[in-house]
Amino acid sequence: MPARVWTALAGLIAVLLVAVVGLDQWQSRRGEVSLFGLPWLSLPAPATPLRAPAAPKLRDPRPAQPASPAPPAPQAGPGPVSAPRVAVIIDNLGARRDVFDPLRDIRRPLTVAILPGLPLSEWTAREAAQAGMEVILDLPMEPYRFPEVDPGPGALLMAMGPQELQAQVGAHLASVPGAVGVTNHMGSRMTEDRTRMRTVLEVLAGRRLFLVDGLASNLSVAYDEAKALGLRAGRRQIVVDHAAGEAGDRVRWDEVAWWAERRGEVIVIAHGHPLTARLLREYVSRWEARGIRLVPVSQLAK
Repeated sequence: MPARVWTALAGLIAVLLVAVVGLDQWQSRRGEVSLFGLPWLSLPAPATPLRAPAAPKLRDPRPAQPASPAPPAPQAGPGPVSAPRVAVIIDNLGARRDVFDPLRDIRRPLTVAILPGLPLSEWTAREAAQAGMEVILDLPMEPYRFPEVDPGPGALLMAMGPQELQAQVGAHLASVPGAVGVTNHMGSRMTEDRTRMRTVLEVLAGRRLFLVDGLASNLSVAYDEAKALGLRAGRRQIVVDHAAGEAGDRVRWDEVAWWAERRGEVIVIAHGHPLTARLLREYVSRWEARGIRLVPVSQLAK
């Protein structure tokens, strides 16, 4: 084969390698796991993109609510302060006691994300706070393919105006007593909308709540908008979805320790299901044996 062909192939391979590394770096900065386990997060952050004009700042139309009594401080698992930290959010709660009770029995500082408007939403929030678990609101938002894909009762919809969005957020927060933060339930479409996300996040800013972006979309602007408003915020790195079955769940749970020991901390979102509770009890013991600390997600929202 002529030398110039080999030269062209070598150049093409070099370009592909640069593209793969660049994509991995970009993904890692957005909170996803690096394919190569490289510490991209220590590199300088990319320049802030141009921002769409800010929506007019609206007041929360609901009257100010008296501050809820602070729940007992969750106790971190054993391990030195400098140990790798894992925060586990169990979401989709508020309807099933057979999921919540085993989670409470683990007696570790788990974070529970509670959907509003379900039969056990308020009860679960109060019981979790009394047990020393951290409570956040699992805020339903419009996904792509809505209404075929249903985010549940009281979801924030793209058709809502600013006042309606803020009123809905305020009502949902009032229905989950003791909530100290918010994460998004679905919302692949809404979390990409900068204007609507800023409208929603203004309610959180007024109450000094933090946000955990569940990254329902890789194009989500929720985390960036929260930081722009001065909120403490975090992004999940790992999702555990029981739909993959026990074998699939174990693959994801196995990644938690690997990632925590290389990154120093990791936020996991696991969907509320009996399988989740059973496997979590097993993996918490494994993490603690390796010196990894389980902490409330508020400690990783910065």
